[in-house]
Amino acid sequence: MSRRKGRKRRQRPAQRPGDVYLRIEGGPADGLRVKVPGFTADQYGQVQELAQAGRIHDPLIMRFIRAFASTIGHDIDASPAQWTDVDTLELLRWLEFVPETEWTALDDVEFAQLLGGGS
Repeated sequence: MSRRKGRKRRQRPAQRPGDVYLRIEGGPADGLRVKVPGFTADQYGQVQELAQAGRIHDPLIMRFIRAFASTIGHDIDASPAQWTDVDTLELLRWLEFVPETEWTALDDVEFAQLLGGGS
């Protein structure tokens, strides 16, 4: 009686964090491809939705900003008092989380900041 070794079914690899890559355009780091650790494509999409909704204080946005900053050599937690809402707004715009040609809730937050109000 012959025994044949059955072939194991392939398992799908677990989804690993760190699947998000951003390409920097312009400036001294032009063309640099940066891996954002600890984020999946779905989480990246959530961050984009939160930014467009103007929810800049959401913990997921700040987690993304910390992860991105760490990849380019900045430690926001070293001096958190120096990181402001304006910095968050500028970074989210620079990373193109909001469409440039349409008004979003992020624009409302930025406009309130310009008028001296809170978000």
